[in-house]
Amino acid sequence: MNNYFKITLFFFIFCSNLVKGQDMHFTQFYASPLYLNPAFVGSNVCSRISLTYRNQWPGITTAYKSFLLSGDHYIQKYNLGVGFLFGNDVAGSGQLKTTIINPMISYGLKISRKVGIRFGFQPGIGIRSINFNDLYFGDQIARGGNVPSMETPTQNKVYFDVGAGALVFSEKLWLGTSFYHLTQPNTSLVNGETNMPLKYSLHGGAKIPLNNGENDPFQRRYISPAFNYRGQKKFDQLDVGFYYTQYIFNLGLWYRGIPLLKAYKPGYRNDDAVAIIIGVQANRLNIGYSYDLTISKLKGLTSGAQEVTLSYQLCKLKKKSKKYGLLIPCPKF
Repeated sequence: MNNYFKITLFFFIFCSNLVKGQDMHFTQFYASPLYLNPAFVGSNVCSRISLTYRNQWPGITTAYKSFLLSGDHYIQKYNLGVGFLFGNDVAGSGQLKTTIINPMISYGLKISRKVGIRFGFQPGIGIRSINFNDLYFGDQIARGGNVPSMETPTQNKVYFDVGAGALVFSEKLWLGTSFYHLTQPNTSLVNGETNMPLKYSLHGGAKIPLNNGENDPFQRRYISPAFNYRGQKKFDQLDVGFYYTQYIFNLGLWYRGIPLLKAYKPGYRNDDAVAIIIGVQANRLNIGYSYDLTISKLKGLTSGAQEVTLSYQLCKLKKKSKKYGLLIPCPKF
């Protein structure tokens, strides 16, 4: 990598710090439900383990790579869900890392025979770090050498963080909201204070049967239109699309952006990407793959983004759902 590009990434990282930084995001957000909303903890009834890996903008060297590991369990006696979330995000040649470690708990109850509500709470810690030895500074280039400019090349910051969320749902509809960084922790890696801004999300959708082929599982077809709006500081984003489901196969088409209501600046439409999602459900195993096609002015430079998800249920969902009743109908991909 040339010196100019490393300097550019350095300023990119610190400009991100100045604007308070944004959280990692995922295209298959319903395959990472615990990251979307802590109220989803235990909502699957079956205990489950989920993995998500995202490689964003591989066309830009060392851009963004994100990883999530989560697990949850439902305690029927107390209507409680308990779980954990571990995430790691790496950005830039300076290896700017953000790690999150969050235990989670949720409580669910029925409003009526066909409507339920859940509340979730997520305390935890975050860790940010960077290695300045992997970056070039102006004084190094002026001296014509790689003399370190920082006395302490690796910086770390540990902070306490809190999130919360709620969901209301029926057999065919769901609507949820979540809030993160309620404590607005200081995440600065240098002297001073940089508070993480509040992140909020509003998400929901519907599961609509397309036929009455209930006697033949292979012929059952559903379409699930859904959306996820989220914002943080002055930045916001809208994902809107649908999933088509037949038997064990899922196909999704999504658009990300707010082109008509908001522009980054005059003459610059708020478009980001179009995504295609493919998923397979085999017994207790769910596998998903998505590809984001960049449609903003960065197209041709980023090579889009790829994401892989894997989820395994520790019981047979049909037996559990008959025993426990109403389930959230949102898709797994």
